[in-house]
Amino acid sequence: MFSSIAIIAAIAPLAFAHSHVDEIWANNIHYTGYNPNGFPPYPSNTPGWFTTNSGGNPLYPVNTTAIICGVGGSPANISAPVAAGGIVRARWWQPGEWPVSHHGPVLDYLAPCNGPCSKVNPESLKFVKIDQRGWLNTSTWQEGTWAADELRADDQSWNIKIPAGLKAGEYILRHEIIALHVAFEGGAGAEHYPQCINLKVTGSGTKTITGGVDARTFYRGDEPGLDIDIHTTNDHSGYVIPGPPVWSGAVKKDRSFEA
Repeated sequence: MFSSIAIIAAIAPLAFAHSHVDEIWANNIHYTGYNPNGFPPYPSNTPGWFTTNSGGNPLYPVNTTAIICGVGGSPANISAPVAAGGIVRARWWQPGEWPVSHHGPVLDYLAPCNGPCSKVNPESLKFVKIDQRGWLNTSTWQEGTWAADELRADDQSWNIKIPAGLKAGEYILRHEIIALHVAFEGGAGAEHYPQCINLKVTGSGTKTITGGVDARTFYRGDEPGLDIDIHTTNDHSGYVIPGPPVWSGAVKKDRSFEA
């Protein structure tokens, strides 16, 4: 296996993914996500949260307001309707494709707005994890195949299932990729890419979200799922996905070992 020093040299040109969610589908309706790199940034009418993170740089501190919904994150001005049990699809923008070096888990969280999401205070949001997928198998890469590799292979996109039976109302979907290519550097090595989307869940469900927590408490930075050298082996079958456990009201607790 290569040393970590050799890995740094190999991936240095790809050290930053500089990415954001550029397209969103809900109930098969397409929306353009917020692009902080536009001149001016665009569009203004989107369910994707506004950010000031031009360049889409990763986040390292895990207990700051930025980790909630991105640097300078503020609520989108519309909420995309989606039926409880339906699918939201998010497509990331990246020149070419999500970097092959940026292996890591993909996680999804949901928080009720308790009113219009366009007016919610990000610091008031209490999230539950509704989905997660981490290391998958030993194929393809020296580091093994991860959820982020699966996302890249699916046109930079990820499908998120909204829990069936969820009570109608407005919610924030927090979709996140964590890149682990330099996580061996310690607590500040793992790169977080959180993106938020306003949703208006429809249907006659009665399931309410309980036990949600502030996103600033999701991660410490020194847990095994973030402080890890993924370059020493392609077998990470013991990998523990960071963050709180998956909410009991979600359909699946962990998609990491699906066929």
